[in-house]
Amino acid sequence: MEDIEIQNSKERRALVVGLGVSGIATAVRLRQSGWTPVVIERSPARPPARGCGGLPRRNCCCGSARTGGYFVALFGGGRSPAQRLGILDYLSDRIPAGSASYDIDRVGNRRPGLGYGDLPGSPWMMVRGDVEEAAFTALPDDVEIRYSTVPSHIAQDADGVDVTMNNTADDTSVTERFDLVVGADGLRSTVRSLVFGPHEKYLHRLNYMAVAYQLPGPLSELHQDAGATLMEANRSMWLFPFAGSPQTVLLNYHTDDVDAEFKESPAQRVRAAFRAHRPLAGRGARRAGHRRGPVVRLGRADTDGHLASRPGRTRR
Repeated sequence: MEDIEIQNSKERRALVVGLGVSGIATAVRLRQSGWTPVVIERSPARPPARGCGGLPRRNCCCGSARTGGYFVALFGGGRSPAQRLGILDYLSDRIPAGSASYDIDRVGNRRPGLGYGDLPGSPWMMVRGDVEEAAFTALPDDVEIRYSTVPSHIAQDADGVDVTMNNTADDTSVTERFDLVVGADGLRSTVRSLVFGPHEKYLHRLNYMAVAYQLPGPLSELHQDAGATLMEANRSMWLFPFAGSPQTVLLNYHTDDVDAEFKESPAQRVRAAFRAHRPLAGRGARRAGHRRGPVVRLGRADTDGHLASRPGRTRR
């Protein structure tokens, strides 16, 4: 983003596809750099956690579309970029005061262990929803967000990009001109498929599953401010404590057949994986970033086997 700021002295329009952490952060930085970002999101709205009482968007309590999610560790190297984006002041370390971590086994043995927060660098522990809410709070009010909107056609030339966008709520479409298009729209990115080719060219299965969810309440034999780790051959369970909410669970296991994992409910597959001696970690996929002219596709390692922060719901 530093290069964008230096190279452009006039205001330019950028289309950001996706209102997740990556999309919001991209829009924030583009706006800071003098661009005019437009963000489109396929969801109809950001669900409010509570009623907002008619307050302005940045002052209401509707800032969290995903209040839970998997854990995020913010190390020192990440805090400087977060400060430049203007989101660090909205983040905090959610490791409970006096928290302990244990290594456990199936027969009930436990011994003091190391939690993620004990790693060198003293990372701040939080959940994905905390990061998304902080980024959304830092997003300037003048950034346009269009919900229920997806790209259906992208055509670029030497001077820019023409993008046709469909509104799924009223079944209308519009084509607009942008200087830059950024795809931040998930594992099976529409931007990538429209510009770079089908998903199959870029997704590589690692034959691992990752399941993340938030406990509905405290456990009977472990304090809610404590964490725990269960390690077995090719599978593991991590329990992360967070101040102000129940612990988050991360289960990892290996599978020989990724497709078979989706033929039963997530609960059935997890029970089967942890009942027998089988394998560890995500319907995995490596995602590389791509660039073709003024169209950029953001990339990162991810998994396609997560459960959402509420048990029993799959996040695809």
